[in-house]
Amino acid sequence: MTPKWSLQSTKTNFGLLICVIIVMVCVFAQLTIWWELRRPPEGLWRNSSLPTFSDERVPGRNSTKIIMFWTRRANTNNWFSYPEKFTTRSMSKITNCSQNNCIYTSNHSLIRQADILLFYLNEKPDWPKVRYAHQYYAHFIHEAPGKRNQRTFLDQYEDNINITINFRRDADLYLPYNTLLPVKSDHDYRPRIPHGNKTGMAVWPVSHCVTESHREHYVAELSKHLEVDIYGRCGSHICNRSRTHSCSKSWEEKYKYYLSFENNVCEDYITEKVFLPLQYEIIPVVFGGGNYSRDVPPRSVINARDFDSPKDLANFLIHLASDEQRYRSYFKWKSRFEIVGGVPRFMCRLCQALHENEFHPHPAKSHYADYWYGVHGEMCDNEVIPRMRKEGGW
Repeated sequence: MTPKWSLQSTKTNFGLLICVIIVMVCVFAQLTIWWELRRPPEGLWRNSSLPTFSDERVPGRNSTKIIMFWTRRANTNNWFSYPEKFTTRSMSKITNCSQNNCIYTSNHSLIRQADILLFYLNEKPDWPKVRYAHQYYAHFIHEAPGKRNQRTFLDQYEDNINITINFRRDADLYLPYNTLLPVKSDHDYRPRIPHGNKTGMAVWPVSHCVTESHREHYVAELSKHLEVDIYGRCGSHICNRSRTHSCSKSWEEKYKYYLSFENNVCEDYITEKVFLPLQYEIIPVVFGGGNYSRDVPPRSVINARDFDSPKDLANFLIHLASDEQRYRSYFKWKSRFEIVGGVPRFMCRLCQALHENEFHPHPAKSHYADYWYGVHGEMCDNEVIPRMRKEGGW
């Protein structure tokens, strides 16, 4: 017969074993949950719609949306580094904004309440420790994607980003540098500056001397046939970049043309290099990958890619400058359109999209590098100028 004390000991040990197993299962479950919350969001969002929203965060149930700029770039005064300052100053000035009930912030302590987190594309992703089920992750950027060796960099965003916000027309939310708006006017625009006062031919303000687009080679050849004054670190002329308006005013009074050559020749890519001179009485000469017939006023710019060579372009510009009436016809659009800032309207549009649930459901993006560059790199063609040089022998 088994001793009574032995049976009791066995039962006690078995009970302790069960307790230990239960504790271990609970600890393992807690560690699993902690790890899933801590790691960058991946599996939960892979090629699937967003998870079910919690009761208190169902889209449309919250009167105010919180838009968080997660990436705050150091040592800059850009709008995306200080969105609170930007919105306080500018949102009230937007006309025809159907929805402005949003809070724009870079305060990370509000992450639990945030409806969308915006990550600046050219920064290494610094994922939050927790991704809440109701949140969208969005990439935003004004710039072109740049070198193709950034593919590895972009792979870090794979399957984590729901929303694309950029200059491309196929983005989830279009973010142009500027916006073109029609205006009503009973009078034709009459240029203020006498044509004879414009003694210079072309001005080229530039800070990047070697670029992906090889624009510097085009301008070097153009300068052989046309007077081009280069301002900034790449030339011999100086104008303080912090005084953009005063520089632009002096250039419109002296020069007939403003070289607006992009540093990347990418689809839909039109920057402030084009929109800035359009606000003055000087004709932009553009070179890039944007659709200028769609995105800038009609007969407002001269596209260098319409000419076989820099010499042909120079001959056209010289001939146009000698005909005051034809030259001034490039400003007629100013009585029918105005150039306005693109960012305030983007803020309004983003707020509206969140309130109207336009992004729900929205699966995470796969093949993100292919989105930016194209499978074969077709989204940017920075070999345009090298091909022109080879074919034209210059």
